[in-house]
Amino acid sequence: MGRFIRWQAILAVVGTLLLAAYLQSIVVKKVTVEIPAEGGTYREGDIGAVQYLNPLLAEYNPVDADITSLLFEGLTRVDARGELYPLLAENWTVSDDGRTYVFVLRPNVFWADGEPFTAADVIFTLNLIRGGDFPGNPAWRDLWRSVKIEPVDDTTIRFVLDDPFPSFPYYTTIGILPKHLLNGISGGDLLTSDFNLSPVGTGAFRVKKLTAEKVTLVRNPRYWGEKSRITELDFQLYPTADALLADWRAGALDAIGRVPPEMIPALQNQPDVQLFSAPLPQYSVVYLNLQQPENLPFFQSAEIRRALLMLIDRQQIVDDALNGQGVVARGPFLPWQWAFNPNQPFPDYDPTAAADLLAQAGWVDTDGDGIRDNGSLPLQFSLLTGNDPRHTAVANLLAQQWRQAGIAVMVEPQADALTDRLTRHDFDTALVNVELFGDPDPYRFWHQSQIDGGQNFGGWDDTAASIALEHGRTILDRNERIKDYYTFQQIFAQQTPALVLYYPTFTFALRSDVKNVQLPAIANPADRFATLNRWYLLTQKVIETRPGTP
Repeated sequence: MGRFIRWQAILAVVGTLLLAAYLQSIVVKKVTVEIPAEGGTYREGDIGAVQYLNPLLAEYNPVDADITSLLFEGLTRVDARGELYPLLAENWTVSDDGRTYVFVLRPNVFWADGEPFTAADVIFTLNLIRGGDFPGNPAWRDLWRSVKIEPVDDTTIRFVLDDPFPSFPYYTTIGILPKHLLNGISGGDLLTSDFNLSPVGTGAFRVKKLTAEKVTLVRNPRYWGEKSRITELDFQLYPTADALLADWRAGALDAIGRVPPEMIPALQNQPDVQLFSAPLPQYSVVYLNLQQPENLPFFQSAEIRRALLMLIDRQQIVDDALNGQGVVARGPFLPWQWAFNPNQPFPDYDPTAAADLLAQAGWVDTDGDGIRDNGSLPLQFSLLTGNDPRHTAVANLLAQQWRQAGIAVMVEPQADALTDRLTRHDFDTALVNVELFGDPDPYRFWHQSQIDGGQNFGGWDDTAASIALEHGRTILDRNERIKDYYTFQQIFAQQTPALVLYYPTFTFALRSDVKNVQLPAIANPADRFATLNRWYLLTQKVIETRPGTP
């Protein structure tokens, strides 16, 4: 026993001596490194002007939508794949029958002026949307009018639906307004409220200064989430792309928020420029007016409609009219959504087969004027479009491609009242962008009930397709919903009620001075700021001690 103890003591002494020798051999080095620092002003250029810095009114103006996303928050947010995440809501639950949703609000959230955020603010905002004079998106108004809103306490709200509606949670992404600043106002009064230019939200930033040429935001010191390293954001506003590009070249900007396709060539070869691109959750489509069989009888034929699509070189449109800023589309669902059927055949560019379809239907050039006709009726129509430069370029190229096949098309730019004409079916064909959000439910664009007063602008009246859409939007099981949406896509491809062209892409330009920028999958262009809290402009030097070798 004594011998064993003596050996333990000897080993302990030897181990101590060896450890001391090892520690003496370590060399500690001091290294100077640069790390991100707080501060700096981020300068972004955008084309347009501020109208309403109000989340209930900002949807139709890109500048408003971008800035408002930094000032206000909804109960939830949605990513590009349609997945929902909590924001002002801490969590929510759904009843087994899919009709009752209970939202619990995040604690310790304050408005930028210091007032607490409560369920009363949520209910106030939703009641504005439900009002008869609400001037914003009618889809939001119609949905919230059908929902029973029950306050439980200051942090809990219950929503009760008449029928199951899986898309409902996506309507909770709308930004919430402060009741204490707007109490007593109606939805119609929102358009003229001073609040639109002096907003107060719960978001990461607040407005410091606003003029016609520039909006300056600073960090909201009361923000509940992770704060941005960048302390100030300047949004410089320009009337034209040329004016914006001139300031960019002069070094007055760090970023261009939305790069128009025509500006891409001027930026591509600049060494200090980072270009970020991502497909948007929308598609460009040519609506065919199916509600005027007397004036436009050729649109009543699925074969003619399919031939019109097969005559369009959609890749050329993306390359030439959009400078590559788009992806050729395959139907009215987004390819990254769960409802998209990647195996569904869709008509491709095939001008020879298209010409055969037209000839078989009796549309040939009988009088040698270069335009196909059927008896005394020429194959000609107008193409309505907005006066946006990229849509005008796309429309002109479409007309050229159809003209080569013997179809006469007159491009008709429309500066205002475009939506009114679409709703009244006052057009031959119309080139528009269909914007999608969250859940892929396409009911409002293609169901029979949406022809009058809805967004089924072409007036497609197909019972089988409508039944599939009705089932798809009310079944809670996603696997069952997929079956209905696959059926709808099959009918759509066979009938070709409209000509889906491409998915537009969003391009964002940054100078290399803006560090650690990552563009996530985006549901809208404002989502480029989703990782803003990780960006930085400034660095600081610090000394770190690191072990080394002698």
